[in-house]
Amino acid sequence: MNLQENINRLKELIDATSANLIEDKKVIAEKLILKDWDKYVELVAQAYLDAPDFEPDVTRHWEVLKESNYKLFKRLLSKVDVIFITENKSDVGSVTIMGRKFPIRHLPSSEQYQTQQEMKSDYENTGKLKISIDYSDHPIFSVKDNIVFRTVHDFIVHILGNHGFGAKGEIASYNRHAKLAPPDALPALFTEVVGQACVAVTTNSFPKQKITVLKGFDYAQVGRVDDYDVEDKTLTKDGVKFKDQDRKDNLDFKAITT
Repeated sequence: MNLQENINRLKELIDATSANLIEDKKVIAEKLILKDWDKYVELVAQAYLDAPDFEPDVTRHWEVLKESNYKLFKRLLSKVDVIFITENKSDVGSVTIMGRKFPIRHLPSSEQYQTQQEMKSDYENTGKLKISIDYSDHPIFSVKDNIVFRTVHDFIVHILGNHGFGAKGEIASYNRHAKLAPPDALPALFTEVVGQACVAVTTNSFPKQKITVLKGFDYAQVGRVDDYDVEDKTLTKDGVKFKDQDRKDNLDFKAITT
């Protein structure tokens, strides 16, 4: 399936017109087609590592994603009190986004969210969501663009969707976020969320930020890969089933920063 066929197919599947779409569980219920994810994570990670750092002809996907992020950000502000944080005392102050001023407070990394459960508990108990402004260098997004993206992602998928940090959690979170984004944004969203998560859990380090489209992966039915079949929720090729290894970490790791 080529990129344009992928996007055209998504246009038939995504309806982002509902005013209550962010919390409409029937609309954004995420269904993952695999139960064994090791091979998929390996394939995505290798595709990301092999991809060029910057493809000028695909930047439009990031621009569409950015526009979508700001629209979702505006809608979620009625549901959550966003506080931006930093490890650097020199960056303390405020930031204005869409005409509204938000505080930037100092918070050591040891006191920031270490798990998705901590993030969700903080929101449930206080109505607040703390978003770091640190490590926001990006080839296209400004710092402001990036922290808007982080806010949308964390609120929609880690708080409302209750998905954990880690490869499986981020794959499921992409599935949820994808229901809210325009089809033309999904190649960028897949690279930013699934691609980076798979590399992070495979290499145990956060990858270099890339502007590249990972080809050969289905953006609508996450888990499908060109030249592979799915049998019993497991990737197969030439009669070989790629079952998950027995592992304690279960494709999880401490955290991913978008």
